[in-house]
Amino acid sequence: MGDFETNGVLKGLKVLDFTIALSGAFVAWQFADLGAEVWKVEKYGEGDQARTWAPFVNGLSTLFASYNKNKQSIEMNLAKPEGKAIIYEMVKHCDVVLENFKSGSIDRLGLGYEKLKEINPRIVFVSLSGFGASGPMMKYPCYDAIAAARGGFAGSNGEPDGAPMKAGNSICDTLAGIYTLNAALMALIDARRTGKGCRVDVAMADVAMRSCEETLMDYAKYGSTQSRFGNHDRFIAPYGIFEARDGFAVIIADTQERFRKLCEALEIPQLIDNPLFADNASRIKNRDALVAEIEAVTRTLFRSQIEEKLLSQGVPASAILTFIEAYTSKHSNETGVTEFVQQDKIGAVRFYKNPIRFNNTPCEIKRGSPLLGQDTDSIMRELGYSDEEIKELYDAEVIGSHMI
Repeated sequence: MGDFETNGVLKGLKVLDFTIALSGAFVAWQFADLGAEVWKVEKYGEGDQARTWAPFVNGLSTLFASYNKNKQSIEMNLAKPEGKAIIYEMVKHCDVVLENFKSGSIDRLGLGYEKLKEINPRIVFVSLSGFGASGPMMKYPCYDAIAAARGGFAGSNGEPDGAPMKAGNSICDTLAGIYTLNAALMALIDARRTGKGCRVDVAMADVAMRSCEETLMDYAKYGSTQSRFGNHDRFIAPYGIFEARDGFAVIIADTQERFRKLCEALEIPQLIDNPLFADNASRIKNRDALVAEIEAVTRTLFRSQIEEKLLSQGVPASAILTFIEAYTSKHSNETGVTEFVQQDKIGAVRFYKNPIRFNNTPCEIKRGSPLLGQDTDSIMRELGYSDEEIKELYDAEVIGSHMI
């Protein structure tokens, strides 16, 4: 094993990680958090392309540091036959292979599923790409915003009369990662039952499209594509973002009883019997007028006051927090969603912990993200290579440990 012991529900599982960028790295990171030993194979002399993405602290990409914790890095030249030979040896020890290159790229390297299953028939080979293993788009590169654009996700976000809206964070990358992790775990269960692995194919654009469930519902009902609804829900009113004295708050009154309590709490009882707002269908039809009536009050209140008034009456509400407010909130601190980790090149860094909690085993950050090739020696020794053989492979630039 590498320089640290893994622990968790997936302890004993080994994952060969070819992933780069964000979505694939997210999948491997979840495996590592859950206790699997993850061997991250990185390009000789360069490493994962995410290492070059800003912002940087002391030369280390903070995005890379966030998505590669608990992994071990082996730096390798896959263009050389000796590099492929090492991969073939690694596959004998592994349960899962993860890759997120453009479709077909890993097959051309001679490291695709058809080759690797000859070495290990139980291997679960997981491909996460932009557009999947077939179709006219399969050959093109894809990032989060591309998946959102091609899957209809971006087109369904934004103001009704405005432009489509990009999500503030990489939601399609993360969603695709969650789907891929789920698929990989199901395939592992099947492999243990049958003794045979399989290839799993997940496309980011497909996941983005799958997330547009409400848009599909609109199309099924009305026969036309759904327009953008901005900060308010298309099926329930009031349900959305309202202006406050010091920012914005979310308010949801999804039943008649909650609408009544909302009106009483905000001291606008005249809305209860107003025929324009008699039921949800009426409120949807007259949404703009309803929002104006509610915001006439919420604009005079601080976010905390809106929360206090509504939550005390059982009406769902929340201040919209800035990142720092959420990060440092009393709830976050008391529930332990973050922890300090020693990250090479940076020092103590507060990272998000995995949100999954088990009562009988930890799901913890054992170490920060590795430097390039930090674990090359230990992984090679675990594979059975002697010190002399390792030195020869270093000298031939088949493996490396540039520690960048």
